[in-house]
Amino acid sequence: MRKSAIVVFAFLASCNTPDAQGPAGAEEQPQDGIVLLDNRDRLKRLSVDLRGVHPSEAEYQAIEANPDLYEAFADRYLQDERFLDRMEEIYNLKFWTRTGDVYFDLQGGSDVLRGMSEAEVSDHVSEEPLQLVRHIIADDLPYTELVTAQYTMADPVSAWMWGIEIPPDTQGFVQGHYRDGRPERGVLTMTTTWSRYPSAGANANRHRANMLSRMLLCDDYLARPVSFSRTQIDALTSGDPEDVIRDNAVCQSCHSSLDPLSAHFYGFWWEVEGDFREQSTYHPEDEETWRDYSGKPPGYFGRPTTGIEELSDQLANDERFAQCAVNTVFTGLTQRGVGPQDWNELDRHEKVFREDGLVVRSLVKSIVMSREYQAGGVESIPDVQLDQLHLDQLATVKQASPAQLAAIIEAKTGYRWEFRGRDGLTDPSAGLAVLGGGIDSRFVTTPSYDPSVGIVFIQERLAQAAGYHVAQHDLDETRTEDAILLKYVTVNDTPDSNDEMFQAQIKSLYLDITGHALPEGAEEPAKLIALWKQLYSVDADSTQAWAGVVSVVLRDPSILFY
Repeated sequence: MRKSAIVVFAFLASCNTPDAQGPAGAEEQPQDGIVLLDNRDRLKRLSVDLRGVHPSEAEYQAIEANPDLYEAFADRYLQDERFLDRMEEIYNLKFWTRTGDVYFDLQGGSDVLRGMSEAEVSDHVSEEPLQLVRHIIADDLPYTELVTAQYTMADPVSAWMWGIEIPPDTQGFVQGHYRDGRPERGVLTMTTTWSRYPSAGANANRHRANMLSRMLLCDDYLARPVSFSRTQIDALTSGDPEDVIRDNAVCQSCHSSLDPLSAHFYGFWWEVEGDFREQSTYHPEDEETWRDYSGKPPGYFGRPTTGIEELSDQLANDERFAQCAVNTVFTGLTQRGVGPQDWNELDRHEKVFREDGLVVRSLVKSIVMSREYQAGGVESIPDVQLDQLHLDQLATVKQASPAQLAAIIEAKTGYRWEFRGRDGLTDPSAGLAVLGGGIDSRFVTTPSYDPSVGIVFIQERLAQAAGYHVAQHDLDETRTEDAILLKYVTVNDTPDSNDEMFQAQIKSLYLDITGHALPEGAEEPAKLIALWKQLYSVDADSTQAWAGVVSVVLRDPSILFY
């Protein structure tokens, strides 16, 4: 993250936060240059990263009373079902399968698909690799299961679409098996994987091989520096591509390992363009088709293999496979890029990961327990530069992803932003996720963690809609449920008739929404009461007035930054 962005984050996040000059209640700082977040904000970061929501007030009070409970909260949050949702979100940043693409015809579908739109079906089939990740993490299986599992994950919709056998009356995603007899090896043999990354024609599965390397080894061939002379460029554009690739030393710097990887996937080669069943069926008779293209037999970085089964074993035993898992989880949780200056830090987490049998929960806990993760700032040490301590890239303030923002607002207000039944901030086809710094897994594949006009605009509109939802619910004189946020006022109260309760209500809103109590003498109650009066003067409508006030508090920077 750029230093300028960190400064902006720190400024915004300090708004309305008590003791902005230093970490309240944090432990005495050792001389490593790291200043920890205060105890409330440490717990908030942990909860948002692992569960996607803020802690409860009871949890905040517990950590303030006993800061040593941080590890116990980490253990608890790691067992929360929402932790698995967060891991899916993080892994989609690597797999890019949640595209919302519709590339199939539902006409003639079974009763399973009755009444479903193409977009809804797309939601189901895109989950196959991510559901395997979820299954591995939920059951604390070794991470190698990602490429060695002799099964796939399917629900009734994806099972019908891809021809997968699952138990009758299945609800949700379960283990299943393809009916076409393919060799099953986790994400390496999923129809969803290779439908997302088609690679027929002259490309000869090289796109698929590169995606495998990028996703599982964190090695993107397209990011490698390659330099051609003018003579070589002329040869590339005038000769047969396969001859040029075979004879050109510069080409072979990549293709000598890429083409043997590509040779493993010809069973997923389809012959009839546009034939959905043809494209979703494995063809063992095509496994030798590599002979007609690169001529390179299956292999793994210089080691011959007999097919996908051996490829899965080679991947599982490659130390880069575990290292890439560490990078994927680390960057997803910390919002930091990874470079040589981070190797010592990553090595610590990788050691824990390996010692605990490649269990992802152990890796995550190692990351969130580190002082680098809990950093709220850095301080100078005499005669030592920050870059010598490798602290100049710490994400001391982070920005909620669109999915996190949606979950935070829903947890506080009960409101979810939906359009025609589709979630506005997680549906990749809606466009709002990209506007808010997220990805659509197709055209935008790198998230942005820098503050932007787009994310502020989204927070404003979401806060307005959620504020109105709260006011409508809480001020309804016929409601029987507990109030969501407006616990001290009724639809008939005004500042003139009940000023004390108005003051208490606004202070309660800040505590419930931001997680921090307003300090004594804060200006917010007076200013928001004045705003309430202005809104009320328009139509004498208490619901509209309180909707505006709630929306203002929901736009506090502490909702978006943590």
